[in-house]
Amino acid sequence: MSLTYTLPQIYDIAFDFRDVKGEVDFLLDAFRKHTGREARSAIEIACGPAYHVREIARRGLVSDGLDLEPSMVNYARELIAREELDARIFEGDMRGFKAPRKYDLAFILLASFGHLLTNQDILDNFDCVSELLADDGLYVIVTAHPRDFFAEEEPSLKTYWEMEREGIKVVTDWGGSNQQFDPLTEIDDVVISFTVTQNGQTTRHEFPERLRRLSFQTFLALVRLSGRFEIKDLLGDFDLGCRLSNAEESNRLLAVLGKLS
Repeated sequence: MSLTYTLPQIYDIAFDFRDVKGEVDFLLDAFRKHTGREARSAIEIACGPAYHVREIARRGLVSDGLDLEPSMVNYARELIAREELDARIFEGDMRGFKAPRKYDLAFILLASFGHLLTNQDILDNFDCVSELLADDGLYVIVTAHPRDFFAEEEPSLKTYWEMEREGIKVVTDWGGSNQQFDPLTEIDDVVISFTVTQNGQTTRHEFPERLRRLSFQTFLALVRLSGRFEIKDLLGDFDLGCRLSNAEESNRLLAVLGKLS
């Protein structure tokens, strides 16, 4: 279990820069484009503070989340209860979780897919998510742009930033200044840090972390090998018009996968 997510309030503040409404718009638009109907239910894999789970619930859809870290699960549940939203957060492993219902849409965002460290982990995740989905369900995977794993220039998305909320300032270093790569396992050993300033006092929290560098061709091969999904779309940002490419505006990988019957 990763220790990076054991400070849920700090994590929540650190990632509060995200355009959650815009990203949810994209997810629902992608579903509509590729199925010809409106999504009625969704589950976020590795949901953290449940930003997107809560936004989807506000729109009246069935909205659930899954996370492995108990403290993050409890924190997300508290946020949902505070807003009196109709949403559930499950505690479980994204390689083997079983839900009491089927969903139209599943999605995983940020670096979460990188926590699947082996090919078998990824195949198990595909099996797990396929079982969570309805027959025409979609799985949207958002992760780093493949060039960031091989190019020597600056990564497409920032790895160092500052956020402040509720009198708490959080400076995040997402492993950008400290990492060791093993070319045999394709795993980065990094140190992720949160430097927190509150009431005039500063505390630094450091967490060793392991993240998979998954090449694009390996990803395509694993999707095909799984036999669970077909690739519906490959995009470079939360924009249906932004194709995956090496252009600057294509700054991440968004894979829209359709469940195979």
